[in-house]
Amino acid sequence: MHRQRTTTVDQGIDDLEDLDGNSDLSQLIHYARANNPGLEAAFQRWKEALEGVPQSTTLPAPRLTLSGYLSEVETRVGPMQARVGLAQPVPWFGELELAGNVAFEAAEAAREMLEAARLDLDQRIRDVWYEYAWLEQAIVITQVNLELLVHWESVARARLETGLGRHSDVIRAQVELGKLEDQVQSLTDLRRPMEARLNAALNRPSDALLPKPTFPLPEPPQLNEQELSSALLSTSPTLRALEHRVEAARYGADLAGKAFFPDFVIGADYTFIGSADNSGISGSGDDAVALTLGFDLPIWRSSYRAGVRKAEAQMKASRSEQEESLNRLASDLEMALYQFREGGRRVSLFRDSLIPKGEESVQALDTAYQSGDEGFLDLIDAERVLLEFQLQAARAEADRAKALAEIERITGVTLHPEF
Repeated sequence: MHRQRTTTVDQGIDDLEDLDGNSDLSQLIHYARANNPGLEAAFQRWKEALEGVPQSTTLPAPRLTLSGYLSEVETRVGPMQARVGLAQPVPWFGELELAGNVAFEAAEAAREMLEAARLDLDQRIRDVWYEYAWLEQAIVITQVNLELLVHWESVARARLETGLGRHSDVIRAQVELGKLEDQVQSLTDLRRPMEARLNAALNRPSDALLPKPTFPLPEPPQLNEQELSSALLSTSPTLRALEHRVEAARYGADLAGKAFFPDFVIGADYTFIGSADNSGISGSGDDAVALTLGFDLPIWRSSYRAGVRKAEAQMKASRSEQEESLNRLASDLEMALYQFREGGRRVSLFRDSLIPKGEESVQALDTAYQSGDEGFLDLIDAERVLLEFQLQAARAEADRAKALAEIERITGVTLHPEF
């Protein structure tokens, strides 16, 4: 009846001794699953709960009693010298099964919470990884624009020296250079705390070597939003854990009702009897054996009724907690789905429309400026707009990937293409 189900958490991944610069996101996630202390704690809590099943379904320990008479009691067949008794308490019919069901459902709840902890860890790794990926892409984009601005600043100085340019163009280029250099420095300084966050989730030193994520990120799958929402109750490990807690409370209420019935005590006594003074008496010195059957007396009815009310209240509380969690997760899922759609829309907008137009504008103004048809200010403005478009495209791509990771955490459905 009580089947033990295996967990989906990676165990025994000893071949991943460490990570290097060539590791990918899937390796980071597997490494975290094998080494994260929070996940290990959840795994041990599941093992602890699982061990409660055989404990709950085992009969109480039998009792052995040894008695010696300070003064021998004379009987017709001889004096009673000592007695050995063995008694086995036996709970009322069905109590052990119900106790086992309570323990098993509690263990299943712990197993589901282990799965929820695994999903939380995966989401943490992905969230930091995608943020890290955005950071690296932002550094690359800003450095490319910085190099282009260096080129334009040299062009502006050359035109000034030949009398074709203006001093204000050189100053404007140097101002923009200073701003981009500061932006690159700020983004570069952000690497250390970002790497520390990722290493913390991996249970590694904050300065341990990490691989560098690259753009573009893997294309996300097509989502059936209606199916994800309607199946949330059955796919979310958090909600499944609460369902097991409801079942445990229901069995607990039935078990509390058994307190109104007596438990049994079945036993046997063996009495050692010495020889009678008159050896001619039949049965002289024969030891005596007695069978015993006892019952508890369940007379404290008000206490038992309080136990039933307590168990029923716990069951109602578990159901209410499940309903509250369902409402919260459903609303979180809707927000994550919106962020996923919004990220996809913005990726398409910037990649397919705004960035190509921005690049075309910069190229046209660059050609016009060098031929003397357009001003340097227009070129700088166009380049600033293009830089913003490129950064926003990278931001949208990272946000979409982070939203997908959040959807997977909430629903428990594997969605990522790398798995």
